[in-house]
Amino acid sequence: MTVIDQWTGHHARALQLAMRLTSEAFAEHLGISPRTVAKWRKRPEMVPSPQLQEALDTSLNLAAADVRTRFAAGLGASQEEPGGPGALDSPTVDQLHAALGELSRILATLQPAGPKGPP
Repeated sequence: MTVIDQWTGHHARALQLAMRLTSEAFAEHLGISPRTVAKWRKRPEMVPSPQLQEALDTSLNLAAADVRTRFAAGLGASQEEPGGPGALDSPTVDQLHAALGELSRILATLQPAGPKGPP
C-alpha cells in the first residue's frame, strides 16, 4: 500500500483522479471548499494542514483496492517533482483525457457488432 509521509497538492490531485471525482465532489468528500481543491491543482507543491493530511490519509486508507491501485500508478507515472522537466500541466492532461475518450468512442464504432456465422 502506498504511504504518503507528507501530502502535497500533487498527491491530493492524484487521489482525486484515482477516485474519479470532480473537484466539487472531492471537496465535499473531504469536507472542504472547492476553492481549496483548486489551490492544490494550481500549486501542487502546497502542503495541506495537519487536519487535511489526516483526512487524505483516511480517504486513501478507506479507498477501494482499484482506487489505491490507480493512485499508486498515478504517482509512479510521474516520479519527477510536479512541474519539473517532462511534467505535464493540467490543461494538457485534460486534453489528453478528452482525446482518449474520443478515440475510445471511435474505436467502439469500428468494432463488429457480434460474431458472424458462416457465409
